[in-house]
Amino acid sequence: MNLKRTLVICEDHPIYAQGMEDFLTDHFKVLGKFNNGKDTLSFLEKQNVDILLLDLNMEEMNGIEVVKSLKIKNTHTQIVIISMYNDKMLIDKCKKLGVLAYCNKQVANRELLEILNSLKSGTFLVDSSLKEKHKLNPSKTLQEGFEKKIALTKREIELVSLFSEGLSNNEIADQLNISSFTIDTHKKNIFRKLKINTTVELVKFYYENF
Repeated sequence: MNLKRTLVICEDHPIYAQGMEDFLTDHFKVLGKFNNGKDTLSFLEKQNVDILLLDLNMEEMNGIEVVKSLKIKNTHTQIVIISMYNDKMLIDKCKKLGVLAYCNKQVANRELLEILNSLKSGTFLVDSSLKEKHKLNPSKTLQEGFEKKIALTKREIELVSLFSEGLSNNEIADQLNISSFTIDTHKKNIFRKLKINTTVELVKFYYENF
């Protein structure tokens, strides 16, 4: 008899997380269910886990930060994103970071199970709804429309991406070889244009539009 593969769920919506656990328990050994990235990483440091089912938009350490941290630690855990944010640029970003699959939260249980059972290095999987959605929406077209809609400069768009990764003003300044004062000025302009007030709102905006 084959042993069930182990799985951890990181999802901050309790009802959705419980629904996934109820379904997946019949097919995997669910070792834990967490509502934030920090607790998930802490658990994965102590426990070998085959698959991490990961949401992106969380208040305490977003999904992208979790993925990056796991890759730095060279963990063998296979990461599957399941998210309400389905923009092609965000999906491509996750693929580049080493995520093995990306699913819409509306994915059917049967298809999610099929994807989880098909994970392998070097192959990036998305559910059927995302395949259909992005077949006619290339990244370039999306980005051009995005730039036009919100009127951010290319530099500001670059900064939105960097802020979404959790980098501080000083870290971004070092990376771009400009002053932290300049970064702060750009950030204030971005907040003004997007009519937001916090970095958390900026990260949410990034996931909804990139």
